[in-house]
Amino acid sequence: MKTKLLIAFFLISIYGFSQAPINNFNSANGLRFAVVTSSGAVNQSASGAGLTWNFNDLATAGTVNEDTYVTPTTSELSFYPGTTSVLTITDVSNAANTNKIFQKIETGAVSLTGVERDDLVLNYTDNALVGTFPMSYNASNSDFVSGSFTYTTFSGAFTGTLQVSVDAYGTLNMNDIGEGAYSGSVTRLKIEQNLTLVVPFFGSVPATQTSYYYYDNNDDNLVFRTNNFVVNLLSVNETIMEAYLPLSLSTHKPSIVSDQVRIIPSIVTDVLQVKSQEAIQVITVTDLNGRVVLISENSETLSVNHLETGVYVASIKTRSAEHVQKFIKK
Repeated sequence: MKTKLLIAFFLISIYGFSQAPINNFNSANGLRFAVVTSSGAVNQSASGAGLTWNFNDLATAGTVNEDTYVTPTTSELSFYPGTTSVLTITDVSNAANTNKIFQKIETGAVSLTGVERDDLVLNYTDNALVGTFPMSYNASNSDFVSGSFTYTTFSGAFTGTLQVSVDAYGTLNMNDIGEGAYSGSVTRLKIEQNLTLVVPFFGSVPATQTSYYYYDNNDDNLVFRTNNFVVNLLSVNETIMEAYLPLSLSTHKPSIVSDQVRIIPSIVTDVLQVKSQEAIQVITVTDLNGRVVLISENSETLSVNHLETGVYVASIKTRSAEHVQKFIKK
């Protein structure tokens, strides 16, 4: 009897702190985050298994950001070669206030090609490999990076390293900031950039950027993220924290299904064909977790042979509407 009780207790301990692989680096398309502050400490220093993060003193800072994904423009491609997807983080109350993260995504491997915000531009001529997803607990990656930068009135070259690790999992608790409190099992991704900026008149200036991403283990959604950017010589020490707004998962997804647009065939192996009565502007393919896996512009065909077997959703944007169709990748 004692042996059975010990085994049962051991199993409860394991399942009480479950972890799951992070299947996608990016958030769901259309997901919104509230920029938050905290009256108490948001301690993220610990790593390991079975942790508990209690972020219960969060308050909104008045800004809500929305994540959207598009293909790069011609000019963006010329500046950030190899880019396949652009994450645009937009302040919903001021569309002119945007940040962009340029990515190269190939068969699950995600690399950074560039970053743009109002005061900082990083152009990774030597792309920064985040990792190949899915990534499980204890997975890690280190990559040498280099390129050019502009920070306010300074510009020059940079070199450094990008270190990525799935360093922790456990339970995350967050208080209600307007759309309900959150308590769930999460897995955390940590990204550290240690860069040396070559700044005129200052010489070599160290800069660090540390980011944490918390992914829900049940639905794989990104629920909390933080970013800290430090350049001591330039007196820069900035921290941004964002908590997801769960209602945006359902209210900011296209919902139009129309016989004006058809996918041929509905079960596809290599090439997906879309028949539309209007010219197609953009086709965005997501998995059932809402992760963008493919984007195509101004085309009625797209290759899907690199996708894993499963059910996908194609959001097809025309001049007058946005249509949603499901298909099966065989």
